[in-house]
Amino acid sequence: MKALKISLAAIVIAAIALFIFSSLVTIINPPRISMPKNQFTEHIEKDINALGKFPNIKFCKEENDNIKFLIDDYCKPHPPQYPYGRLGNTQSENDQWKENLTKNLYSAYADKFISQAIFVFRGSEWRNDDLNFIRSEYQSLRNSKLLEKGSPVDKKFTEIQTVFSKYDEIAGFISTCNGFSYSAFGLSDRFPISEVQGKISRATTFQNNHLENEFVNSCKRLHDGLKEIPQTLFRAHVRYLDNKVSKWSNLYSNYKSQSDYVNNLYSPLKSEIESLDNDTYKVGNFDGEYKRVLDKWSDDNTKAYTYSYPTRH
Repeated sequence: MKALKISLAAIVIAAIALFIFSSLVTIINPPRISMPKNQFTEHIEKDINALGKFPNIKFCKEENDNIKFLIDDYCKPHPPQYPYGRLGNTQSENDQWKENLTKNLYSAYADKFISQAIFVFRGSEWRNDDLNFIRSEYQSLRNSKLLEKGSPVDKKFTEIQTVFSKYDEIAGFISTCNGFSYSAFGLSDRFPISEVQGKISRATTFQNNHLENEFVNSCKRLHDGLKEIPQTLFRAHVRYLDNKVSKWSNLYSNYKSQSDYVNNLYSPLKSEIESLDNDTYKVGNFDGEYKRVLDKWSDDNTKAYTYSYPTRH
């Protein structure tokens, strides 16, 4: 009986010791057995590794597409020498190699593409061809099933999207200002100064806030476009006054007298021209344009003065 108790105690102690040992010792998994390589897999791996050394100054989509082609081509059966394809000795090896190489290529190319896109964004000359390529390629890469959501690469794609959103916002705003016009030419109509002031203020805000994006701030074209907005809108205002003067010129014969013409046509439009204010635009050619339009309208008054109004009863 005593011997039985001793045996039980020994078993319990051994169990406890085993538990403590297993808790302290880290079990090392056996190393993963890699698949055998051959000249074809090594060729592709070498090409994939070369992508990482490709210069950022030039995109390498063509090189990426060539490697894709090789992977697909080497994976196809080529009887009788390669009945399963050239990547592996069995169908399973061949398929596994294709999957691994495809994933490695995606990872290498995505990293390199991001570096190349950022290289463009950090430069001052944002060529439209480069921007169009980056837009297309990042969308394609982002829609790939190989992209891990939430990964660093995915976050970089989100950053690229943010860059384009701000770039498009500012480029669209500049385009709207460049195309701004007003075409209501009634005597009581007025050029929309408050709207113009809002646009100039927004342009100033973009510039003061460094275009609201670190990368977009590098784009010289946007900076130049924003700086030109006051001049662009001033030209639109002057063009409006020019057209309005043209519309109402040579109509003095419709009035019964010189004073009637002056009171009801010449003076109201002259006052509108005189309200043109350089405090709004702050442009260098203000005085010359202001005088030109005012003189143009004064010429009509001169014609009205020399016109012989018929006596009316």
